[in-house]
Amino acid sequence: MVDATLATRIRARAYELWKLDGSLEGCEDEYWRMARAQEQEISQQKPAQTSVPVDLVRDEPTCLR
Repeated sequence: MVDATLATRIRARAYELWKLDGSLEGCEDEYWRMARAQEQEISQQKPAQTSVPVDLVRDEPTCLR
């Protein structure tokens, strides 16, 4: 159950990142990677925290470089 919740949070965050970058096609794996890294960072900072901090710095997808 915990893994399903984590996957749901990662999926939602990846979608949010994708929308913020202008809904670019072809970078799904990059957005998933960035979202997973951010979720790991959040869980290490404060295990009880469930929301994504606004000041979290995003990487740019490498498929755009």
